[in-house]
Amino acid sequence: MLAPNFFRGETTGIFRVEDLQNFSSTGATAFAPGTGSTEFLNFRSEIQNLTSPRGGDNFTDVHISADYAGVKMDVQMTPTGKNLYIGGAGGVTISPKNDGNSNQNDHRTLVPGYSWYWGNPTLKLEGTITVGGEKLVIDSDQSRGYFERQWGEFGIAGGHYGYWLYLSNGILIHGWVVGPTVEKPFGIPAWATIWHPNGIHEVLEVDNTTKGFNSWTSEYSGNNYFQDVELNLSQRNASFNIHQVIKNGELGPLPGTEGYNISEAYAQGDGIWENEHITFYGHVEQLSYW
Repeated sequence: MLAPNFFRGETTGIFRVEDLQNFSSTGATAFAPGTGSTEFLNFRSEIQNLTSPRGGDNFTDVHISADYAGVKMDVQMTPTGKNLYIGGAGGVTISPKNDGNSNQNDHRTLVPGYSWYWGNPTLKLEGTITVGGEKLVIDSDQSRGYFERQWGEFGIAGGHYGYWLYLSNGILIHGWVVGPTVEKPFGIPAWATIWHPNGIHEVLEVDNTTKGFNSWTSEYSGNNYFQDVELNLSQRNASFNIHQVIKNGELGPLPGTEGYNISEAYAQGDGIWENEHITFYGHVEQLSYW
């Protein structure tokens, strides 16, 4: 999992590799000097690069490489199929105001769509990834990834848990719960974007019975995280038991460097969609301020 960003003149990154055979992981977060471009996708630093040819569309021909905190990869990314547009159109505003409740936002000055956010759920990858010191060649025909782009205002003062779930029926669920706490493991806003392989989108309200549980406290940061989430979407007679396989998904800066604390981890589980049993795999992200 890589999350390169260009923010206030610096490159930032989230780096994580998980080995699901022995349940080990490595990674870190970082702020590092780097360069970006307003003319085309050309994001470069000593620890990671994200580039696309000048004159292209900055999407269909993208190369990413990284070598940091035990995470090493060199990959060409090729989007296929239909894109996912978060919130149905790709424009969302979730930056909280005042008491951390984004419902207090003044939409006369912070309009929906100030953050543009979309991705490709059927990404093909070609290249190499190094796991435990062993360089592995990715089988492009069997590969599947998720590549998303986001720019604009996206501060989340209340923290969140977010989830990307590939259901066994072909649907992808991309959702957010903002501002949860251990005492109140649900927050607002909370919504889910449903992506169908034919490109149809649905945006559903997340039920307030949704909750994170099996919380644990990081010895490193003191932050609290959930290992499990019960996600309920009654508009589609749907419910999902999301389990983070490797409990400790927290990443932070390496000693002597700058970064931030966040949890990124593989997840899987089962549930129901329109009263039909399904299984799924995916990813859970948690930014904890609780």
